[in-house]
Amino acid sequence: MTINPSHIRSQFLEFFRERGHEVVPSAPVVPHGDPTLLFTNAGMNQFKDVFLGTGSRPWSRAVDSQKCIRVSGKHNDLEEVGPSPSHHTFFEMLGNWSFGDYYKREAIRWAWDLLTTVWDLDKDRLYATVFAGDDQVGFDQDAYDIWKDEIGLPATRISRHSRKDNFWEMGEVGPCGPCSELHYDFGSDFCRKGGEQGHVCAVNGDCGRIVELWNLVFIQYRRDESGILHSLPNKHVDTGAGFERILKALEGVPSNYETSIFKPLIEAVAQISGVPYARDNSGIPHRVIADHIRMLSFAIADGVLPSNDGRGYVVRRVLRRAARYARTLGLEEPFLRSLLPALIDSMGDAYPELSKRFHHIEGVLKSEEESFSRTLGRGLELFGEAISRLNSARIGAFPGDEAFKLYDTYGFPLDLTELMARERGLTVDIDRFDQLMAAQRDLARGERKFAASSGEWEPGLITEFTGYKDWQQSVEARILAVRREGEAVELVTEQTPFYSESGGQISDAGSVAIDGHRGQVVEVKRLGAFVVHRVEGFTGSLQVGDSLTLEVNTDLRRQTQYNHTGTHLIHKALRRLVGPHCNQAGSLVAPDRLRFDFTHHERLTEEQIATLEDEVNSAIRTDYPVEWYEVPYKEAIASGITALFGEKYGDIVRVVDIGGSRGSDSYSRELCGGCHVSRTGEIGLFRIVTEEAASAGVRRIVAVTGEHALNWARDEHRQLEAVQDIVGSRGSSPVEKLRKTIAEKKALEKDLEQLLGLWAAGEAAQLLAAATPIEGVAVVRKQYDRLDVERLKMVGDAIRSQNPKAAALLVSAGENGAGQLVCVVGDDAIRTTRLKAGELVGQAARLAGGGGGGRPHMATAGTKTPELLGEAVRGFEGLARNALIN
Repeated sequence: MTINPSHIRSQFLEFFRERGHEVVPSAPVVPHGDPTLLFTNAGMNQFKDVFLGTGSRPWSRAVDSQKCIRVSGKHNDLEEVGPSPSHHTFFEMLGNWSFGDYYKREAIRWAWDLLTTVWDLDKDRLYATVFAGDDQVGFDQDAYDIWKDEIGLPATRISRHSRKDNFWEMGEVGPCGPCSELHYDFGSDFCRKGGEQGHVCAVNGDCGRIVELWNLVFIQYRRDESGILHSLPNKHVDTGAGFERILKALEGVPSNYETSIFKPLIEAVAQISGVPYARDNSGIPHRVIADHIRMLSFAIADGVLPSNDGRGYVVRRVLRRAARYARTLGLEEPFLRSLLPALIDSMGDAYPELSKRFHHIEGVLKSEEESFSRTLGRGLELFGEAISRLNSARIGAFPGDEAFKLYDTYGFPLDLTELMARERGLTVDIDRFDQLMAAQRDLARGERKFAASSGEWEPGLITEFTGYKDWQQSVEARILAVRREGEAVELVTEQTPFYSESGGQISDAGSVAIDGHRGQVVEVKRLGAFVVHRVEGFTGSLQVGDSLTLEVNTDLRRQTQYNHTGTHLIHKALRRLVGPHCNQAGSLVAPDRLRFDFTHHERLTEEQIATLEDEVNSAIRTDYPVEWYEVPYKEAIASGITALFGEKYGDIVRVVDIGGSRGSDSYSRELCGGCHVSRTGEIGLFRIVTEEAASAGVRRIVAVTGEHALNWARDEHRQLEAVQDIVGSRGSSPVEKLRKTIAEKKALEKDLEQLLGLWAAGEAAQLLAAATPIEGVAVVRKQYDRLDVERLKMVGDAIRSQNPKAAALLVSAGENGAGQLVCVVGDDAIRTTRLKAGELVGQAARLAGGGGGGRPHMATAGTKTPELLGEAVRGFEGLARNALIN
């Protein structure tokens, strides 16, 4: 039976809305403000603060469909996605919550009614589980009685289970409680272990027949640091129903990948590749790609970009795993973005961010897949070379050093290396890989940490920021806490005019003074509710309770304000002139420059850059008033005010309004806590210095304003005059003369290359005439004096061209005190013999105290002992003979 997934999702939400639940939107897959999670992996994540007692909501009942990403486990976290019919990196969790409102009876009754009455699942196929109890918490008699006496479920279909299966805990410390699950019997045809002797299908078994659909968690305890449970003042309900599993049960299909939510993607993969889908192992690539495009699209839509660490690394490794499987379907060119229309057709109604950020997702996928495609061939070649060495040495484990090199140099995720190794019956030395990764992380941690971020300050410290009051730059305040950190002093005061680094704006600099003593404020950090000032050069004494003067460097503050307002102007200009997909993806606001990262998949043209500059300077000349005010967050978002993705906002937010009308006709309105000018005319001038790639799918603009923009223009003029003097065109345009000079230079370079080509051809002919024949291969060796590696390659190419069954080693000592080796092997020799340039040059380099490698047709190596190059040349014939004969 085929159903409409959107209809099922809507039925769930409407069912609980009718029972007094607030329908809340899914949280992003990036859990902002929660450093304990890489991704949102459960429906309860966005309500974590409620369960911890640190937050609240204006309603006591909620329901949603939460998008989740689970890429867990240390290394083999993706291994089951594809081979398994039910494992996913991305899934939806349907959930309803009670925050101190209803409890077990309502949660159980409503789950049963929805499954059996609204969705009409067979009651005789449903099983319930309850907590069996242990030495801390007793058997959940209440849940058992509700299932048996009120729902009417037979005792034979209510089973008791241990803490492992039926007791939920947020962590080692915190809220927890028993849970009750609903399981569905898909029938004997779904059992994967039917042929095993003595196998019995059971609830919480692993044969695939009886599967958990819904988990009802009853949060009634708090576990303290010593492991003791305490009853909570309010009891909560947290439920989660796997959407894909619900669809599988409703449609009666053997795999999640055959449900209506996955079918469009599976069919799109089959159509694009020309390879039909099958339920057996031949369908693994289809399943992997269909799963991964969902995870990638939602992660990118919610602000994650491929990188080499954190969430970005997870996205990168998932994308590369999809690309690797695509090659098994014959899809050599980047194609993942072509699946986006099918995904949006399937899920775009429920998650409009997919359509809204379509061009951004498409650009990131295209850029990252193209990047990986460029490195994949080289990485596969290196992997193959390593496998050859292992086979010859009869080693059964792929070295951790090689795995790390593939990761660090060529961007191969570890699980991709493991996949390729596993296909050849090998394991990977994970311990060694982890050692190298740890060493790399240690090197990356070299930057100094702010001293106040470690150690304990007194609780309850609160600092008021006074800078918003007419951009106040000086205040007298009482010291709340003070301590020495080496030669520096760290201060916490009741009030401060110093802006602490936040939202891309760096902290203010300035000074503090008391009783004739003065020190320089060099760093300012907000820690919770208080601000720590790091002061250097202060020689007097400071005590808690003393009053001192804090004064911001007005000149630096003023220039910072120019750049922060300029950041809002360039953001507005980009969205107007380039496209609404240009969202802020990072920024730096400093006194001397601004750096603005934005989502866009291709380089801006010179015309676009000029138009952006004109737009921003026009807004500056218009001299818009700049105001700020506070409004409720929901009101701000509903009115269309720009909020920066990735920022965590409170219930009340600060709006910076350029245009000053507090309405939709303002020039720009953004949520922002930074420092700004009072009118845009104060900025004076705006100049874009550079536009370049920041990462996949993200561009970066660096710009200057005010005096710095003026100085930039003056520098450009001075450089132009210097060029005019060099080419002798002072008083007129140097462009034509420069063009002529460049054209003449290119012509000379072309002539030189032709002459060098003739020389290389002649040199190759002479070397081949004197070659040593070994097993039908012309073996050439030659040592030059101070010939650079490009010329060596040129001679090598000529040798390959003139004799496809030749092998040559060409070496030379360079002026930098190093030696270079180039090895080439002709195509016929590669095809008919065991000669490989990469292997030969490595062996020859070792004779000269060096190392290297490369491709079968041409490879290079180096040595720091060029005096030994003769050893490599003399030994080359023996190396070639050994490879040809053995």
